[in-house]
Amino acid sequence: MSTATLARELECRGRVRVGGIGAASRRRLAGFAGEWLEYSPDEEALVVRHVQPGGSPALAAVPAELIAMLDLLEADERDEGAGGTLVVRERDRLVLRLMVERGEIRIQWPREDWAKAREVEVETVFRAVDPVSARVSGTARLQARAGAEGDLVGLIESFEGLYPEGDLRVTRDGPWLHVELQGVNVGPEELIRKLRALADPTASLEAELEIGSFAPQAFERDFRLELRGAEARAVRPSLWPES
Repeated sequence: MSTATLARELECRGRVRVGGIGAASRRRLAGFAGEWLEYSPDEEALVVRHVQPGGSPALAAVPAELIAMLDLLEADERDEGAGGTLVVRERDRLVLRLMVERGEIRIQWPREDWAKAREVEVETVFRAVDPVSARVSGTARLQARAGAEGDLVGLIESFEGLYPEGDLRVTRDGPWLHVELQGVNVGPEELIRKLRALADPTASLEAELEIGSFAPQAFERDFRLELRGAEARAVRPSLWPES
């Protein structure tokens, strides 16, 4: 596998601050020949190299290099260092997080925890989820004119996504439309715009939507979106156990 291919498939970000260490430790760190990590005297931190040769996968090399570099410090320097976090990614999937505090390394794997969901801007959802691979499930309820069902179905059926359309059910009860979506491949922004345009009055719109992606290993792009008329609220799950 080529260096360029490895660089695309595996990456690392973050830094571990070691602070004002002694001259001997600085020399040892400066001489450390890592593929992924290096010592930055200006930042007083272990940082990710700007140029990654890619001879070793980050998932295996980054933890080993981090341990080796911390081992070059004196014991009291490790204990007094500010610490920090490195996150290793594989393609589009978060793989693990390395947290350093007082010379100790904690390894964490991501896991979605909706009980500790955090509110985010709605625009974050639109930026994070590629419309052509978006996956939408949930329900919506709104007052709409006669024939609005066809407009909504037409949007979804004509949407140029990369995956099957999923299941869509639209029923009417007097002036009210009831919409059920299960794994529908449609852009979240386009869907919300259409629902708001059809809602008459706009204040009648209520929706609870699960927004995700059909793309492989893309669970960090999962969101929940709540619509109340013109107002919208988005949350995403916590990915990491609390420190």
